[in-house]
Amino acid sequence: MREQTAPNRVRGAVLSVLAAVVALSLCMPAAAFAEPTAADKQAEAQAALASLNSMQDSLNKASDDYFTALAELEEAQANMEEAQARIEETNAQIAEVQDKLGDRANSMYRSGNLTFLDLLLGSTTFEDFTTNWDLLNKMNQNDADMVQQSKDLRAEIEAEKEEYARQEAVAAEKTEESKRIKEEAEATVSAMQETYDTLSAEAAELLEQERAAQEAAEAAAAQAVVEQAAREAAAQNNNGGGGGGTPNSSGPTYTEPPYNAVTGNAVVDRAYSYVGNAQYVWGACSPGQFDCSGFVSYCLTGSYTRLGTTYTFLGWQRVSDPQPGDVAVNSGHTGIYIGNNQMIHAAGTGQGVVVGPVQSGMVFVRY
Repeated sequence: MREQTAPNRVRGAVLSVLAAVVALSLCMPAAAFAEPTAADKQAEAQAALASLNSMQDSLNKASDDYFTALAELEEAQANMEEAQARIEETNAQIAEVQDKLGDRANSMYRSGNLTFLDLLLGSTTFEDFTTNWDLLNKMNQNDADMVQQSKDLRAEIEAEKEEYARQEAVAAEKTEESKRIKEEAEATVSAMQETYDTLSAEAAELLEQERAAQEAAEAAAAQAVVEQAAREAAAQNNNGGGGGGTPNSSGPTYTEPPYNAVTGNAVVDRAYSYVGNAQYVWGACSPGQFDCSGFVSYCLTGSYTRLGTTYTFLGWQRVSDPQPGDVAVNSGHTGIYIGNNQMIHAAGTGQGVVVGPVQSGMVFVRY
C-alpha cells in the first residue's frame, strides 16, 4: 500500500508548500512599501529556508517512489518479452508436429487409394491385423497428445502474457503518476530555492546600504568636530569602506577535495573530505553537490554514481554491531556511520555535509 499512498502524501506536501511560496511572493511587494530592514529580510530568508528543509523527507520519498515504479515497469516489460518468446517457440513446436503429421499422411496415402481400412484388411494374418490396429491407435493417440500438449502450453503462456500486460499497464500508470509527483516536487524546490536566493540577496543589499549609511553618518559627525577628524574619517572610509567589496555575482564552482587518509577507512575518509566542502542539492551526486543518498553512494564507491535511494539501502544486509563505514538509514534519510552514534551526512539545504548524531529510527546496513 505504500506505493499508492506515498504519492498522495507527497502531493499534499507539495501543494501546501507551493501555497506558502505563492503567499510569500504576494507579500513581498507590500513589504517593500514598509521599507524592511536587513534583519527583516534575513528573517524572511531563514523562514523560507526552514520551509525548504521541512520538505526534505517528502522530496526524498517522491524520488524513491519514482525510481521504484520505474524498476517495476522494466520488470513487467521484460516478463512480456519473455512470454512472447515462449509463445513463438511453442508455435514452432506445433508447426513441427503438424508438418510431421502431413508428411506421414502423404506417405500413407501417396497412391491415392490406401486407407486405414485397407491397411487393416490387407493384413495376411490375424496377428498382423492386431499389430496394425494397435500401431494405428498408438500413432493417432501420440500425435493427438503432442498437438494437444503444445496447444495447452500455448494457452497457458497466452494467459501469462495477458497477466503481464495487465501488470505492465499498472506499472506504467504508477510510473507516470510518480514522475508527475517528482516533477511537482522539483518545481517546488526550484521555486523555494529562488525565493530563498532572492531574499538572501535583498538582505545582503540592505545590509550593505545600512552599513554605508552608518559610515556616512560617522564621517559627518567627525567632520563637525574638527577638520582633521573629517580627513581621517574620509581616509578610513576610502581605505576600509570598500573592504566589503562587491558580492561575487557568479556562482561558486565545486571541485573534488583531495583524498586525505585520516582514519585509514576509505569510506569514512571520503565522508570527512567533504565535511564543510559541499552543499545540499536535492537529487545531486556530483563534486561538491549531494543529496543524502547521493552522498552515501559517493562515499561507498568513490565515484559520482548513485547506488540507489534510501529504499534501496534499507534492503541491504542489516548489522547489529555497526562499524565505521556502515550506512545509517531510515525511510527518509541516510548517512555514513563513523562510530560513537555519530554519522556524516548531507543534512539539508543551507547545511551541506556535516557531522551529526544518528537519527531516531535509523538502522545500520553494510554495503
